[in-house]
Amino acid sequence: MNEERYIEIKNDPDYTVFNFVSEGRYGKLTKIVRFDQLKRRDSTFNLALGTLLDGGEVDFTSITNNGDRNKILATVAKIIFIVVEKYPDMDIYVTGSDSRRTLLYQRAIIYAYDELIETFNIYGVLTNDEMIDYEPFDRAKSYLGFLIKRK
Repeated sequence: MNEERYIEIKNDPDYTVFNFVSEGRYGKLTKIVRFDQLKRRDSTFNLALGTLLDGGEVDFTSITNNGDRNKILATVAKIIFIVVEKYPDMDIYVTGSDSRRTLLYQRAIIYAYDELIETFNIYGVLTNDEMIDYEPFDRAKSYLGFLIKRK
């Protein structure tokens, strides 16, 4: 993506956990992007974005409001590109921890849609029940989540 993003991204050997440092109004915060294989869809990773806390735990629900939201989203998009290169047969499921975050992800997809569809098929998830109810992404609709498949 052409958006400004964090360049220094670290990953585990399996390419399922990534981290980078968010720099903003509250200082430096380590962001964690984790990909967990779904039990009900073994060809799908769930993407989880969180913040590393002082005790070593990861908080996947708090809003850090560090002032670098777009840079973080662009970095997460880059990480998705890396993961699908490593795991070309895996889909990525993305949803927010609440409806506001899901809407934020939807807006980010809309913003970068023309670039994203060059590499991915993007679907809007209509129900979270087994993710069997999804449709090609429509910018005018609201979704509960998003399924990203490499072309």
